[in-house]
Amino acid sequence: MNSHSWTKTVTQNRKKCEKILAISKDIRYAGVFNEYGRTISGKIRPGIKPIFSPDSIRHEFFAIASMMKLRERTSKVLGDVEFISINHKKIIILLFYKNGITHYVTINKKTQSNTTLINKIKKITTQV
Repeated sequence: MNSHSWTKTVTQNRKKCEKILAISKDIRYAGVFNEYGRTISGKIRPGIKPIFSPDSIRHEFFAIASMMKLRERTSKVLGDVEFISINHKKIIILLFYKNGITHYVTINKKTQSNTTLINKIKKITTQV
């Protein structure tokens, strides 16, 4: 990928992250990374203290990218992954995957009507 197309990819995904954050005040972070776990773009809500250190988030993204690559193999039988929800005591992580790109969204644990939120995020992540 040349410099111009990388810049275009980063800009497009930054705009998606901003749109995702605009959906709800309960969304803490929206980020996008490639099939190797390399961050393409990410945005944390102003005033939110990050849970992960930069080193921890690199490991997190790499582990999830690896998992998503493995899930891709079973999608031939089961169909494409629509989203994955990982529920922790402190936050909920939502993962949306398509064509080697993962959208990683964290939301507050107390968030109501996750289905509506998920559908709105899915709509943004599938836009070209």
